Formats: sequence, C-alpha cells, structure tokens
Amino acid sequence: MAISLPNVADLDPAQREVYDLFPANLSRGLVMTKASGKPYLGLGLSFRAGALSPEVRELVILRVGAVTNAQYEIHHHVPEARTVGVPGSVINAVLSGAAVFGDRRIDALIAFVDDLLTRIKGAGADTTGMQEFFSDNEIAEITLLTGHYVMTAMFIKTLGVVPETDAVDGPSILAGATAKLHAEQTKD
Repeated sequence: MAISLPNVADLDPAQREVYDLFPANLSRGLVMTKASGKPYLGLGLSFRAGALSPEVRELVILRVGAVTNAQYEIHHHVPEARTVGVPGSVINAVLSGAAVFGDRRIDALIAFVDDLLTRIKGAGADTTGMQEFFSDNEIAEITLLTGHYVMTAMFIKTLGVVPETDAVDGPSILAGATAKLHAEQTKD
C-alpha cells in the first residue's frame, strides 16, 4: 500500500520551499522527512556540477533505475539522457540489461555499476576495469551517484511515488533547481 503524499496546497512554508525547488512528486515525498528534503536535493543536484560528463551521469542513473525497477527514475532520466546526447539505442540497451554496448568505456561503466549493485552486501566493487577510462575522482563520484540513486529507488518505491500525470519537463526542472540551489549557496 502506498503512503499518502501531501497535496501541494497543504504544504507549510518550509515544505513549499523544498517543493518549489524541485516541483515534482518526488519532492512531495521528501517534504515528509522534515529536514532531509533540501539536503537530499542538494546532493542529487550536485552531480550536475561534478566531475562526470552528463552522459556518464545519466547512464549510471538509468542503469540503477533499470536494475532496481524504479520507474520514476527511468521516467525522469530517459528524457534527460536524450537531452544530453545519449543515443536511443544506448538508452534502450542500458534499460534492457545489456552488458555490451560497442564502446569499451560504456561497457566498463555499466559493468562497474552492476558490480556495485551486486556487491551491495559484500566487499566493494572492483575498480580495475574503470581505471583505464575514468579518474579516481570520477570513480568515487560514480560510486556515490550509484548509491544516491539506489537510495532514491528505495524511497520512491516504498512511498509509491509515481510519475506526474501532467507534462513535466524534467530537464528544465533539473536545470532550474540547480540554478536555484547555486544562487542560494553563493548569496551568503
């Protein structure tokens, strides 16, 4: 049974601030956590300014969404992946569970994400295949990004967060939220 998400009209001012930062159903769930919504969004949006290319970031998110069957993540990040230039054939292959993509760098990336998810209960993932294509900083960021979206998958699936019924321009929302958070962080 899904948790009842609050209606936007019923949000208090602090909740509304979080929702307005990222106006989507995910935020309706995040505001239920009292103080975690804005920091969660800050971490998620920080990956847009991190060491990873937008293509790598979106491939990681899509693979996590596919492996965890997090339809909300897939719904929002397929358009984002297209916007940043990931070919449809690669998106489809990542979502279908493929292991070979005709590009050794993507092969290594997806194998690493799969290894992270497989070894979640054991030792850490093997970084050997990644080191040919990614710096240590990028590997660290890919690992954190994977964990963040596993957490997101658990949250949205447990609370029953579903894609919005109205047309939501995910890439524009993400860009706007990133700009708002950056402005807040630099105004002090």
